[in-house]
Amino acid sequence: MKDKEKHILESARKFFFRYGFKKTSLDEVAEDAGIAKGTIYNYFKNKEDLFVRNIKSNLQEVWQDLEQEMCLCERADEKLLHSTLLIIRHHRKMVKEFAMSKAVLEELLFVGMNLIHDIPEHNVRIMEFLREGENQGIFRAGDHEKNATVLQQMIRSFFLRWATMDTQVAESEIRDLFALIFNGLRC
Repeated sequence: MKDKEKHILESARKFFFRYGFKKTSLDEVAEDAGIAKGTIYNYFKNKEDLFVRNIKSNLQEVWQDLEQEMCLCERADEKLLHSTLLIIRHHRKMVKEFAMSKAVLEELLFVGMNLIHDIPEHNVRIMEFLREGENQGIFRAGDHEKNATVLQQMIRSFFLRWATMDTQVAESEIRDLFALIFNGLRC
């Protein structure tokens, strides 16, 4: 990635994550990046492209952190739980760092899911953890793709709640919910 492109992404991130997709203008991004607005179009097709690439860049950071964290877990059930905790912690950090309101987080989640139609990484990782758990004798055999999809939808449905509530309460709730899920998956 070129330095100027990276600088534009960093400037855009500040605005998207503080004010939301709708309220962010390319004029503001260009001014913050110290470039002419037209320069943005040398690297990005439009505001949506800039937003999608920003979200994908953010997800890349999450996946890198996740890879490092998963090396510390041996059991598949620990990996499932800790990967969810890590994702929520990452987003909680962004909420704090960018003074993101709950409304902006909600908008970014909604717009992001509509613009990025396919984020397979998380679903694939969940399937890998379920297969690994089956091989470890932790989880029973089953339709891992279906179970991964259901788990991902469940995480998505609670995401906004967990990312904006008290850290200890959120993590306790996540652990309790996963205990219930694991009871259903165990051999």
